[in-house]
Amino acid sequence: MLFRKIFLILLATITFSLMLNAKDSGYTKRVYIEKVAKAQLGKKYRWGGDGKRGYDCSGFTKKVFARNGIKIPRASWKQAKVGKKVSRKNLKKGDLIFFNSRKQKRVNHVGIYLGKGRFIHASSFHKRIVISKLKEYKRYFQWGRRLT
Repeated sequence: MLFRKIFLILLATITFSLMLNAKDSGYTKRVYIEKVAKAQLGKKYRWGGDGKRGYDCSGFTKKVFARNGIKIPRASWKQAKVGKKVSRKNLKKGDLIFFNSRKQKRVNHVGIYLGKGRFIHASSFHKRIVISKLKEYKRYFQWGRRLT
């Protein structure tokens, strides 16, 4: 009788845990994306860089997502076409966010949204990978893309 009760409690606990994980498996991936991205903080910016001697913005995002098993194109303007488009108010941790600071026809910068109005990116201005406030870039913001 005691064994049966323990078994049922264990079975219910495992089932509930699996339901929670299945319900928001994207959350776990988004948290890991943040962790991988933050591990690169302070690394050198290098135009065209893919990690060997530094990163540019799209090289950084490509590497972070590849470490999470998600393949994306190399160029920011191509990354801007992948996944589900997301408005600024609906951004979630782990979303790619895109900017156009040169008034071109296509985006020219990408970062990863961290939540609470912050994002991580390889900044040519700061010459390294940094965390910035989205409100400081709001006039350049175009849209987000969700891949998880």
